[in-house]
Amino acid sequence: MPLSSSPLPTPRHSVVFNTLLAFVVIISFTLLSMLISLYTADALQGDAEAINHAGSLRMQAYRLAITAQQDNPALLQQHIEGLDRTLQSQSLRSALTRHGGPTLSERYNVVRQHWQQHMRPLLNNPAPTILRYHEELPHFVEELNHFVLTLQQASEQKLEIIRGLQIATLFISVIIAFVLIYGLHNNLASPLSRLTELTRQVSRGDFSGQVHIAGETELSQLGETFNHMSRELGELYGEMERKVDAKTAELQQSNASLQLLLNCARMLYSQPSDPSRLMGQLLGKVQQVLGSGQVSLCLNQPTEQTSHTALNSHQGQPDYCRLPHCDECPIKQGEPLPSGLPLASFDLRASGAALGVLHVELPDGQPLQDWQSQLLVTLADLFAASLSLAQLGQHEARLALMEERAVIARELHDSLAQSLSAQKLQLARLKRQASRSGVPEELSETLAQIEQGLNAAYRKLRELLTTFRIRVDAPGLKPAVEATCKEFMENSGLRIQLDYQLEHCPLTPNEEIHCLQIVREALSNVLKHAQAAHCWLVLHQAEDGNIEVLIDDDGIGIRHSESPSGHYGLSILKERASSLGGQLEIVPRTAGGTRVQLHFTPSFRKIPLHQETA
Repeated sequence: MPLSSSPLPTPRHSVVFNTLLAFVVIISFTLLSMLISLYTADALQGDAEAINHAGSLRMQAYRLAITAQQDNPALLQQHIEGLDRTLQSQSLRSALTRHGGPTLSERYNVVRQHWQQHMRPLLNNPAPTILRYHEELPHFVEELNHFVLTLQQASEQKLEIIRGLQIATLFISVIIAFVLIYGLHNNLASPLSRLTELTRQVSRGDFSGQVHIAGETELSQLGETFNHMSRELGELYGEMERKVDAKTAELQQSNASLQLLLNCARMLYSQPSDPSRLMGQLLGKVQQVLGSGQVSLCLNQPTEQTSHTALNSHQGQPDYCRLPHCDECPIKQGEPLPSGLPLASFDLRASGAALGVLHVELPDGQPLQDWQSQLLVTLADLFAASLSLAQLGQHEARLALMEERAVIARELHDSLAQSLSAQKLQLARLKRQASRSGVPEELSETLAQIEQGLNAAYRKLRELLTTFRIRVDAPGLKPAVEATCKEFMENSGLRIQLDYQLEHCPLTPNEEIHCLQIVREALSNVLKHAQAAHCWLVLHQAEDGNIEVLIDDDGIGIRHSESPSGHYGLSILKERASSLGGQLEIVPRTAGGTRVQLHFTPSFRKIPLHQETA
């Protein structure tokens, strides 16, 4: 649900504008006060000099009185001119101009007139009238005091104006500052604090808070926007939580389904020969995961239409089952079940063969959901695959048993049966000789041949038993070859040097068995006939990919590679080489002795590799 984007109205009272206006007023008032103070201070410039000059007039007046008594006209005239200059000085005139008050001007005019009209004439006479000057001097000094006092009061009034202006400026600035701080606290700090608290609540996932800011300012609009955003975020989070809960429930169902399939596959793999019992144990878990009614399973042979096993999730036979009379089953008859619930069925098929049916009762008549149907289809396929693999394993076991019996029959026919047949002929010959009353030498010779034949037959029987008891327990051919070499060295004293180089050549069990039997037969021939002290056994892969097995000895050698009459060792070696699709050669060694050489192409080199084309 997207946030609404309706335009906001312009605030009627702007906090920023009011704050800026207050600062402008303070700054403007302060600047105006400073300008007035500067102007007033400029008006006071030179007042000190003027007051000093005005005060010096009293001293000059007294000095003139003293000078007049000394009878020194030149000095007297000089002091008179000095007083005139002081009285007419520019500092006094500037002070009169700056202050411009009538009282100060009147005082100045009284002093000047008194000097010009009374005091100076008394000193300018040829005979100065000292007594009259002394009489007028206190009045003149009194007038000067009034003038200086008036000038000082005018200057102090200007200073009072500056002081009052500064105090007023400070007072007004403080008032405006307090008003500004109060307004900022009410209109800015407090709303911001409430907005900050609201943001903290939102950050904690609590969208129930609301903030109300009075007025029509930017912060009031911001508060309304926050409230609106908080409400919509609350709705969004609520919707998201509902969706997350729904997805979580779906994931839990998927997880339970996958866990069920994993457990089923693991249990069925642990006992692949008889999976039907495990299937019955899994039906209760299937019902629990589905949350449905009873789950039942009917199994039958691919060649038959009737079932041989019926299981349900309550560890028993379904109450509607009529085994072995499957034709009377309510499901096949189209009749309702005793529970009155509808039923959903899923066929167990593998390679086109019907192996059974998986039934699920639907509570309240509600159809299965998609995930339930998918789970049941997958389970049906898994059960069908397990049953098919079990039947295939049984079929392969029967074929392997028949093949093993055929191999034993062939080995007995090729070796022991021929030896026994020859002894049967010898025994018939012995009977004929005995019936004709033959000479003792002939009878002894025939008995010796029969005894030799029986010993050979017994030896071949022992060899066949040893061959059939050969086991390759550890993976690979190398452990079995090493064990064989160790066995022959311990039992015969023959020194055998092994060079095994087939670590990276995977052989089938049949190839490993035949190679091991050829090695054992060749080593047995070395012990029986070669009279050798050393033997070298090499197994490696040639550059063309063929496997080569070399058995060399340092014995007396062999003249021909054909088995003599009554001996089948070399023939058996060649037959085993032919079963591998290889060739066996028996040749003399250059250094003396015999070499038995086997080479064949392993099965993994016969796999056709076709390049896929687009």
